Amino acid sequence: MSRTKQIRSKEQFAAALELERSGDHAGALKLYRKSAMTDPANSHAWNRQMVLFRKTKSKEDEVKLIKQAIAEYRKSYEIKQQDWLKENQDKANSTRELAHVLGLLEPTGLPKNDDATVEKWHTRLYLLEYRIKNARKKKTASKKPLGNSSKKTASATKKRKQKAVTKPRLKKNNKTNPI
Repeated sequence: MSRTKQIRSKEQFAAALELERSGDHAGALKLYRKSAMTDPANSHAWNRQMVLFRKTKSKEDEVKLIKQAIAEYRKSYEIKQQDWLKENQDKANSTRELAHVLGLLEPTGLPKNDDATVEKWHTRLYLLEYRIKNARKKKTASKKPLGNSSKKTASATKKRKQKAVTKPRLKKNNKTNPI
């Protein structure tokens, strides 16, 4: 990734942040997307988009975004690793065997990526999918015909009221009987 793209991405991010602070969430979301597409390694742009989707309560859109962010972020990370390998082939060859013995390499030969950002996104993705799967169905206001069901509920209400009425208690006689 060229340095100019990173700078452009940061400028777009700053402009989007200003729009978000002023209350223009739609405009901010567009600029955050542009910033993330310019530099997929810009985790702040991805995170702010997720926050905006969370604020608007659009869980399905947030799930799609998280999946896209994980894929794009990893892809950009791998490209950076491959670029470094091309530039520093001698260093990579001299330490490859040690890294392999220590278990620091993926099967592809690239270093393992234990990125906390991606782990947070995976956690958020899991929670969102769980919530979407187990969400309560919203009750729709449907008008029921006033037939037998209303009579049943009226009689059930009467029975409950009757049970609620208690019988008067008998007063205990505090006097003792002389025997």
